[in-house]
Amino acid sequence: MRTSIIVANHGRDLTKLIESLPTSVEFIEINRGFERSKQRNMGIQEASGEIIIWLDSDQSLSIGLVEECEELIKNGAVAVYIPEIIVARSFFGRIRAFERTFYTGTAIDVPRAVLKASCPLFDETLNGPEDACFGQRIIGKRAVSKLPLFHHDDIPFLEYCKKKAYYTKSMKRYAEKYQNDPCLNLKYRCFDVFVQDGKWKKLVKHPILTLGIVFLLAVRAFIYYKNK
Repeated sequence: MRTSIIVANHGRDLTKLIESLPTSVEFIEINRGFERSKQRNMGIQEASGEIIIWLDSDQSLSIGLVEECEELIKNGAVAVYIPEIIVARSFFGRIRAFERTFYTGTAIDVPRAVLKASCPLFDETLNGPEDACFGQRIIGKRAVSKLPLFHHDDIPFLEYCKKKAYYTKSMKRYAEKYQNDPCLNLKYRCFDVFVQDGKWKKLVKHPILTLGIVFLLAVRAFIYYKNK
């Protein structure tokens, strides 16, 4: 099976990403000035591989990840969740990295490797929730890879808030389409996902980072209700 890796880019340096790719993959960079959903769709339509892996321009892959995704799909999975490690030195970045560890393979996560025959297109009317919408429309068995991808995203707090405010503009339309999405359930989003399957032990082990997550949840809730 051949894999096509698609990256929607807006002028970022992709050196870290390209260096992490096996030579066997088809690499498709789309940089045509559109919103990322449209660019991703262009890449999906152009791809010749039997497996699609879609990435952001500030992400890179661990060695062996592509081969692991290919093997999981050969063994019957239609889509693969990939653990994401946020690479950041700031304390705010460390909080975000810690929070992200709770989401792998949950309703909040989205598969990044998909069998092309089962790969939907992104909803180009959504900006932010389009990833979740994409995941909702994948039908079939899902797996979780052991190897991660790396997200080089040590953005400042205010820039983070601006991004979240921009994304909330599409949340009402997304909620109308997927009323039963657990991500829209306050209890699941802010409590269950952090304690299920014994994950609460990580919260106890890292109390300062846990308080940071509580702060982030409160900030996002404020942004959401202010902008919805």
